[in-house]
Amino acid sequence: MGKVIDGKDGAALPGVTVQVKNEKTFAVTGMDGTFSLSASTQSTALVFTMVGYKSMEAKISAGRMLVSLFIGVDQLQEVIVTGFGTKIKKDLTGNIARVSGKDIENMPVASLDAALQGKAAGVFVNSQSGKLGQAVTVRIRGNSSISASSQPLYVVDGVPLTTSDQSSYGGETNPLTDINPNDIESIDVLKDASAGAIYGARAANGVVLITTKRGRVGKTSISANYQTGTSQATRRVQFLNAEQYAELFTRATTYYDNRNGTDPNDPSSETTFAKDWMNYHSFDQWGTDPKKSYDWQDQAFQKGLYKQGDIQFSGGNEKTKFFGSMQYLKQSGILVGNNLDRITGRLNLDHKANDWLNLGFTMSTARTVNRRLPDDNAFSNPLQAVAFMPVTPFTDPNTGLPTGAPPGDLNVGLYYNPRLSVDYAKYTQEVFRNLSNVYATAKIIPGLTFQTEFGVDILS
Repeated sequence: MGKVIDGKDGAALPGVTVQVKNEKTFAVTGMDGTFSLSASTQSTALVFTMVGYKSMEAKISAGRMLVSLFIGVDQLQEVIVTGFGTKIKKDLTGNIARVSGKDIENMPVASLDAALQGKAAGVFVNSQSGKLGQAVTVRIRGNSSISASSQPLYVVDGVPLTTSDQSSYGGETNPLTDINPNDIESIDVLKDASAGAIYGARAANGVVLITTKRGRVGKTSISANYQTGTSQATRRVQFLNAEQYAELFTRATTYYDNRNGTDPNDPSSETTFAKDWMNYHSFDQWGTDPKKSYDWQDQAFQKGLYKQGDIQFSGGNEKTKFFGSMQYLKQSGILVGNNLDRITGRLNLDHKANDWLNLGFTMSTARTVNRRLPDDNAFSNPLQAVAFMPVTPFTDPNTGLPTGAPPGDLNVGLYYNPRLSVDYAKYTQEVFRNLSNVYATAKIIPGLTFQTEFGVDILS
């Protein structure tokens, strides 16, 4: 028998789990903090556990036991970044959503805003298209403007990021693609109006504060990770095959001829024209093999390949701590001609100069190459190939080149063949980016700290 009390004020603690060490025998304290259980003669100790308190181990004694538990400070004092400083989570009154780096680590996405999808309450994340490198829509307070941007402000280790569109072709780009999501320790989303008191008008759409990983005291640790996967289009639209297309096409022209009193077999009839039309756009294959069909979706979609390799190292002592990483990502999209390659490197260093002064810097570099696609409504977009008739071959049998390519007949095919842009043209965006920050923190008096920092976001 025994009783468990709070080590600070001596109040009885109900709901404490009392378990015999290395055995399955346990009991739970009642409202008055008391417990009772039977242990074997070989048992030597009891283990006391409760959420929010440090675990306690006590030797079994013959008399009534009195055990004190103390609050587990580390468990209750999760630190939240609030802008110019940090706060203990239990003392926080603002509306802040937190996403841990563990929640997004090794996710098969290229950008950190895409990794936020479904992770933070009250934060709407939507991909604008399936194209790699395309901007992602993030809304924290809904749409705040009709004509201006409603994207939030992103701040990485105290440096506000450039997130405006950097493209004049193929839709908006996503500058956040240049940041390695595996470098992130935590993401804090400031959703209430108090963010405006810190960042001013830039915080009108909310603020996303990103803190990268830092070194910790201890032995140097090195970790490596490699992952790969594939992606493909699902629930594809079922278009007519050649036989179904020809049936509906000739049925429509026959109705037209009958309405106008024209014999469908007449050389000048619309039905005869339709048959000649399909013969012409099939290189005369339809007349000999009317069931030969071509699904032009196969020319637009591909199985996308995803490969990512990471290496991280961290460590340090009481004076100096460090964290470093490198990552290589190679990804091809589900649309042909859409690829993304990225190489990133990071080094974070923290140094304790003396008892009152801390110094440090963070530096990350990235090179991102994005092979982009035309706008979705452009005829050169691969998916526009579905406008071709299913009787039209992918390849000109006379030249062995894609249909519509010179020196073949340029008029075969109802529209421009998007494969020509994929095979013979490249629209590439190449980005070099450096995101760095240096800081100095001075402890003036107990409870008062002064910090100054200088950061740059160089985006080329």
